Amino acid sequence: MRSIYAFCKIISVVAVTLGVYSAFIAGYGVLRLFDKPVDNWRNKTLSTWGRWAARTLSIKVHVKGHVPEPPFFMVSNHLSYIDIIVLFSQLKTTFVAKSEVADWPVLGFIARTIGVVFIDRKRRSDVARVNEEISNSVTDNRGLTLFPEGTTSPGCEILPFRAALLEYPARSKLGAHYCALWYSTENGDDTAYKVVNWWENISLNSHLTRLAKEKVIHATISFGDKVIKDNDRKILSRKLHKNISQLFNPMCSSNDTKFEPLQF
Repeated sequence: MRSIYAFCKIISVVAVTLGVYSAFIAGYGVLRLFDKPVDNWRNKTLSTWGRWAARTLSIKVHVKGHVPEPPFFMVSNHLSYIDIIVLFSQLKTTFVAKSEVADWPVLGFIARTIGVVFIDRKRRSDVARVNEEISNSVTDNRGLTLFPEGTTSPGCEILPFRAALLEYPARSKLGAHYCALWYSTENGDDTAYKVVNWWENISLNSHLTRLAKEKVIHATISFGDKVIKDNDRKILSRKLHKNISQLFNPMCSSNDTKFEPLQF
């Protein structure tokens, strides 16, 4: 019975995604035809998608702290692909993602057209290009969110940050906002770090099916109360890691799992 329940939820998420994206493309075409800015329309449709997708997957989003308005450079920990849904539901933002996402069926095409910045993590030379693209992506109407851990995790702790993509907030006056994400499930349900966080070596389809079986998933976003600034990106990285670690509510103990990093 739970498998049927999960299947219906997944189909509904697909329908929501395609429906909202169709509306985005239609509005985008009209705005471009009349040479009008598109950022506000993009923000509205992506925020709508985030809220509807969260509701469809039975995700209840809880927000602590002040939600920043653009322009901003946001740094967050990374636990699951649903981090994107949760953050889109609250922020006017785009994201930095690994280049492999651009090749995913349907989702890759959508990601390319909504302004996601892709990085080839296997090529160090790609960092300079991505840092330049990041600086062009942050506007008065749209921020950018980075997951500097570079991978998802079980949520025992905040993983070490990669400082290479913090060049823009380090050299600009903008600095970096930060937030911590964590999840929980209802009493009696499977532990959240097993069913929500995508760290085990299983396929996206298998994990999504397991996640969709949950009756309720609580997602908490805790936003920092200040902007972190430093001209040295490595020092900035350490400051952000410290502040996010202080906000984060660990979801498991290192003794609970044998963690093998899953690149995302």
